[in-house]
Amino acid sequence: MRSVATITLLAAFIAGLGASTLGQSKQSYTSYRLPQAFRPEHYDLRVYTHLGDDRGFLFHGHVVIRMLCDSDAMNITLHSKNLTLLEDKIVLRELAIDDQSKTSRNVDIKSVEYLTDNDYAVFHTSTPMKKSYRYELTIPFEAPLGTGLLGYYRSSYMDKASKQKIWLSVTQFEPTSARQAFPCFDEPEMKATFDIALAHHERYVALSNMPMNRSEKLADMPGWVLDVFGRTVPMSTYLVAYSVNDFEYREAMTKEPGDVLFKIWARRDAIDQVDYARAIGPRVTRFYEEYFDQKFPLPKIDMIAVPDFASGAMENWGLITYRETALLYHPNVSTASSKHRVASVIAHELAHQWFGNLVTMRWWTDLWLNEGFATYVASLGVEHLHPEWNSLEEESVSNSLDILKFDALLSSHPVSVEIGHPNQISQIFDAISYEKGSTLIRMMHLFLGEETFRNGVSRYLEKHAYGNAEQDDLWAALTEEAHANGVLPDEINVKKVMDSWTLQTGYPVITVTRNYDDNSATATQVRFVSSELPADRNVTDYCWWIPLTYASANRADFNDTAPKAWMDCEGIQGRKGNAKTVEDLPDREHWVVFNVQMAALYKVKYDLANYRLIVAQLNGPKYDAIAVLNRAQLIDDAMDLAWTGQQQYGIAFAMMNYLRQEDEYIPWKSALTNLNAINRILRRTPIYAVFRSYVQYIVEPIYERLDIFNATLVPNDRLDTVKKLALIASWACRFDVGDCVDRSVQLFGQWMKVTDPETSNPVPLNLRPVVYCNAIRNGNEVQWNFLWQRYLRSNVGSEKIMIIGALSCTREAWLVERFLDWSLNGTSGVRKQDTTILFASVSRSEVGFHLAKNFFLERVIDIFDYLSPDTSRLSRYIKPLAEQMSSVKELEEVRDLIQRNATVFEKATQGVKQALETIEINKQWKQINYDQMIRFLPMSTARSASDDILNLIDNSP
Repeated sequence: MRSVATITLLAAFIAGLGASTLGQSKQSYTSYRLPQAFRPEHYDLRVYTHLGDDRGFLFHGHVVIRMLCDSDAMNITLHSKNLTLLEDKIVLRELAIDDQSKTSRNVDIKSVEYLTDNDYAVFHTSTPMKKSYRYELTIPFEAPLGTGLLGYYRSSYMDKASKQKIWLSVTQFEPTSARQAFPCFDEPEMKATFDIALAHHERYVALSNMPMNRSEKLADMPGWVLDVFGRTVPMSTYLVAYSVNDFEYREAMTKEPGDVLFKIWARRDAIDQVDYARAIGPRVTRFYEEYFDQKFPLPKIDMIAVPDFASGAMENWGLITYRETALLYHPNVSTASSKHRVASVIAHELAHQWFGNLVTMRWWTDLWLNEGFATYVASLGVEHLHPEWNSLEEESVSNSLDILKFDALLSSHPVSVEIGHPNQISQIFDAISYEKGSTLIRMMHLFLGEETFRNGVSRYLEKHAYGNAEQDDLWAALTEEAHANGVLPDEINVKKVMDSWTLQTGYPVITVTRNYDDNSATATQVRFVSSELPADRNVTDYCWWIPLTYASANRADFNDTAPKAWMDCEGIQGRKGNAKTVEDLPDREHWVVFNVQMAALYKVKYDLANYRLIVAQLNGPKYDAIAVLNRAQLIDDAMDLAWTGQQQYGIAFAMMNYLRQEDEYIPWKSALTNLNAINRILRRTPIYAVFRSYVQYIVEPIYERLDIFNATLVPNDRLDTVKKLALIASWACRFDVGDCVDRSVQLFGQWMKVTDPETSNPVPLNLRPVVYCNAIRNGNEVQWNFLWQRYLRSNVGSEKIMIIGALSCTREAWLVERFLDWSLNGTSGVRKQDTTILFASVSRSEVGFHLAKNFFLERVIDIFDYLSPDTSRLSRYIKPLAEQMSSVKELEEVRDLIQRNATVFEKATQGVKQALETIEINKQWKQINYDQMIRFLPMSTARSASDDILNLIDNSP
């Protein structure tokens, strides 16, 4: 569900649509939004699930919808997709208004109309339905129980004891798939309560949002039971969930007064992997109850690990569904990064129980409020769970670095984005909604302060509990607190500031030009973009309210993130790149660094004299006088400014030379992320050997210092320490630094010789991805087949994903071809949910790129058919290819493929646009920067490199 998409308004929202639907015909449905004549109040849903019995795989049942009529109407319009409605058994009743003893009356349904473009079922009546009356519509339905990972679908696993395939069923309704399970008003604003009953064979258990009230035997279906669940709180249809399975569960290990009942469900062969989830689930829930000042409103939370699941997890209220890799953790098999992912995803989904479930966006335009807020608050939750990990900084920087690349594309989109066709909704579950949303919430948290932020959020949740809200409602609550606390001056409100970040695409770059005569600086802003702008667009047509923070050599307080000044957008006509004068800066001997702790989403470009001061500080013995997050920021900004041709690469290379003495993970992640983008383009050019020498030069000292293959890690080690070891090992092996490759091959060889490789593995746990990959890269079919057997026999989801990545490292072309074929073969052992991971891994490998590209070009129809119905995931095929393309020929190949298969890419339009733009950017990069690589890379490995490079830039025309 996190595929990338462009958002274009396919159909205008019709003002007042549904104010009256009298006589409404097929031709009058000009919007993809439901008419407003009816509002649901309650659903009574009963579902019978057949899991491969004598009736095959199907579900059937009925739904009874009680609704209030808000305007006179001649029809009722619901969502229904891929369902067979038993029209002769549909019943509509008009209910009494006040006199409860008055008998209700039947209303004749003269016809049922299906509008497939809108996913509508329209029930036309013979007589008008009246405003303020309540109606009750009973609809029997049935449908196949498919394997498409959307709606109500089936999954399976192989039971080790019986060697049998075991089936289960589960739902995935967000954003618009509840309509594939039962007829409903499938829009987030149309909240209602639900009574759910699930019928199934007695060998299974049933789960739903609420606890089970009772289980009854079905007299007319021997061996079957009907499980009846409690009534839900008012909620949106996309949060309804149910499952029929034979799983086992473990309850939470710790209980405190007021705790909800926590159960973690998994297939019985994986039940030993739930202990970590059941330990942290209640703890992070208590943290949120205190943080939001709102108790969790349901009596229980079930969390279930589903073998086949398209997204990472889904926050269904009271029944949270997860991919196995996002919920299960095995201490002897899973890496520290896998443990962090489990903690982060659990914290994310539990944050949704308040932000998304209790208060829900009015429409998908504000999806970012759900996802961005949950992503940010999850990082606070993980920090609460594991302060020893030091993960908050790393996660904040990771989100910022990711989005600074993504949002520099012209094909990006605003955080708050209009939605037309339902196809578009799944495409905005992307980095903008998650990472940019999170980064903006963090920025707001930092400029408002802890007290104002928490109190404002609590105020918002209390006011809108069990209802719907828009971003303006959150801004109002936070402004009220900010003005009461004096955090913001009266003339500034949160809406004014945040609308500039959420309603515009992109982010700014601030140019800071110091005046060394009066110790001031002038700051100007324009939009930062990676591409050349078309003639009708200008980077100065944008303006952001920017909280300015800075530190200097003589006042190096990198903990103060309160704004020292604001760049505002008041009174600007025409050109919006207004200038701000910043005074009271240090003299010409001292550097200044803006955007303390990367507190806001902007890049900074300095004058050359200030760059010289920064480079001198970094390359001296006290490089850590500049805070670690800002060291990462300085590298990222300099590299991105050079990437787009806004300044020379020499500045970035002069700055990065200091990495030979850097020991912190975050600056290394920033540097190597940027160098990897260059690597992808240069590795098919004549100067790649020079680039390899440069990487070896900067990586070799830290590789030697860390003594990676002899390092001993303890459970309480900082997470960034573990990630640093894995990152440096990966680059050292890839670029033949030291003994990295030899040690990897040796360790893998030792593993191949043990008697039982499933239980005895000499490879250090957190180095396994690196060791496996390099052993496969330098091995042959023997090593590949050995690791493939480990994949087939592995019982841990995160290990299987790691092995897929390692198997993709092979240099044997025929093994790569076979692996790609297996990705579309459901019987090979690779699950459908993992096909995109396999393809991306192959496409990024040394040999795999050309093979993956040809595979995609030749078999795009097969891929489309295999992914259906969630074909938005085609974006995950085209993007890793586009990252490595930089020629006119490659651009034309991709463009031609897309034009010839327009319907195939219909649900991946945003990913397509971003891929094409990425290739254009790479082509542009080679044109403007290739010569700079020839010029600066050889200089960068000299002892006096930084000074020599800056002198060269200083003397350039």
